[in-house]
Amino acid sequence: MADDVTTDTHNQSDDLTHPLARKFLWLADEKVIQNFIWLPIIGLAVTIPLAFVYPFDEGHKAPWDFFASWAIIGFVAYSFVVLSAEPLFRLLSRKENYYGEEVEPEVIVAPKVEVHHHD
Repeated sequence: MADDVTTDTHNQSDDLTHPLARKFLWLADEKVIQNFIWLPIIGLAVTIPLAFVYPFDEGHKAPWDFFASWAIIGFVAYSFVVLSAEPLFRLLSRKENYYGEEVEPEVIVAPKVEVHHHD
């Protein structure tokens, strides 16, 4: 009986999933999440030796190439992304009742406290 409930829930969640997104559901698997770090490590292990086999050609240098130029460009780009978060939030966010949902404010009532005086 319990298997029927989980199957029904699973099928219902599949109905709510966009058809193009179903192909990528394997990315949410716990094994994929835990072992994802190996992808950049393998990428580094492959590209670092390739830099020695195919060294950089000084004749094809870009005009902005100087010592630490890519670190500076990366820092500026990252700073731009971080600093643009607040203006983008203000531009793209909506009020809480944007979708027409009426939300009644929560009323907090202070509990009555009896004060005992000792004479």
